Amino acid sequence: MGPISTSKITDWKRVSTAFEKIDTPPLSTIPDHIRTIEEIDHAIGALTSHVRTVIEKCERKVPASSDRRKFPPDILELIRAKSQLCAARAHIPLQNIDPECEHSNAK
Repeated sequence: MGPISTSKITDWKRVSTAFEKIDTPPLSTIPDHIRTIEEIDHAIGALTSHVRTVIEKCERKVPASSDRRKFPPDILELIRAKSQLCAARAHIPLQNIDPECEHSNAK
């Protein structure tokens, strides 16, 4: 059996919260007044590195299978029963029980 494939899930709420922090040492190295191409390159590099680091810290690996949520058997049975009811209802035409519509049909 080969290695289990995984996917990464990012908690974007945590990413947003991390970006709201004012005291961020990696970004404090960016000068307030950028005057040279080197300073532009440094600022872009620092910002890119910071964004990448924040996102990596807010990621987690999960199995890549489509069944990410493992429900207890009783819950799975309820989901199956509801799905069957919905499928059966889709084939039965519903009668209109809106009184307003009944009056408009009578005219």
